[in-house]
Amino acid sequence: MNKRVLLLIVLSGILSALQAQNSPYISRVVEYRPAPGQHINRLFPTAANSDTYEKALAFANAQLTSRKHAKLLGLGGYGGYVIVTFDHSVVNVKGQYDMRTTGNNFYITNTEISAMSEPGIVMVCQDLNKNGIPDPNEPWYELAGSEYNNPETIKNYEITYYRPQPDQQKKNIRWTDNQGNEGEVTHHQFATQKTMYPLWVAENTMTFKGTKLPNNVYIMTHDYGYGDGPISLVVQKNYAWGYADNNVNFFDQDTQTFTEPIEATGLKIDWAVDAAGNHVDLDYIDFVKIYTGILQEKMPVGETSTELSGMGGVIDLHPAAILTGLNTPEADTQILIHNNQISIKEHSGTKTITDIFSINGVSVMRNITDKDLNITLLPAGVYLIKVKTAKGTTTQKFIKH
Repeated sequence: MNKRVLLLIVLSGILSALQAQNSPYISRVVEYRPAPGQHINRLFPTAANSDTYEKALAFANAQLTSRKHAKLLGLGGYGGYVIVTFDHSVVNVKGQYDMRTTGNNFYITNTEISAMSEPGIVMVCQDLNKNGIPDPNEPWYELAGSEYNNPETIKNYEITYYRPQPDQQKKNIRWTDNQGNEGEVTHHQFATQKTMYPLWVAENTMTFKGTKLPNNVYIMTHDYGYGDGPISLVVQKNYAWGYADNNVNFFDQDTQTFTEPIEATGLKIDWAVDAAGNHVDLDYIDFVKIYTGILQEKMPVGETSTELSGMGGVIDLHPAAILTGLNTPEADTQILIHNNQISIKEHSGTKTITDIFSINGVSVMRNITDKDLNITLLPAGVYLIKVKTAKGTTTQKFIKH
């Protein structure tokens, strides 16, 4: 084959790959393990999808990757969780919100009072060996929300749920915890399934560990203005920030975008803490785990259960941000490209020299020693950036819009 033709084919393949944009939405559900609850085996998943884990996982994927805000996935009582991932690593853009959570909380009519906040705690993990699954030796980090340091918040909480005997009877689900407490998840009459214990789980017990948030149910009086005077309402107040299904999302059907303030539903990777509560500086994350963070019942509707919308539960706010070195965690040099700004991180502290070339090999910026570059004046197109240090060269292709 003619070398020129071969080169054109290779360049065409590169351009096609580069033009495929990262999606802001999750690509798949990695794991789904809800705790017992009023909707399990009935709605999440449906009865027909509750007899095997493969069906339950397929159901969870269909719900959360549907990109339909009206579709939901419930996590059951305290500790029930889902793990999701994207088609790319989510980059930590310093000083900005990195993700948005999507749930189904709503306001009491004619107010801005949260009616059904069911906060889910969010954790993140890096795929250090790039095998597409969170491995036991890849640590999880909690995104410390507004209640992390609340004195009523319990760290290292553990709860165990017990399968009712005989199984598949409309019985309450017993639980015990590591605080010396025990109780039940009530099987209400409206819950028509035979059992709230996940049918596909073979074990007779399910244990969940994590952080437990303070209860948020309270009674308030409200006058709807219909002439009947004030009435008492049992509501679940929202926490300030940092949780899924906590504050209210406003979804614009016409534009398919969320319009609520990002401070209400946004997440920052910079909030990550380790198991001891120490801040962890993460350049990127690959997996997001969300679990029900409260153990309580609200009569007459049952246990608090975090529910996520079909927009994925979380959305990447900066899918075009690029961080090099993700395939080599030990790499010394990383390049962040976002909003016409290039930031270079050289972990060993040595000098960097940066060159930028067009895809045709024409030099457009040369011998730059600054580690923060503004590329606003570059014409739109495909470029190569090369960063040289004493240890070698890091190269990254990028698109300037």
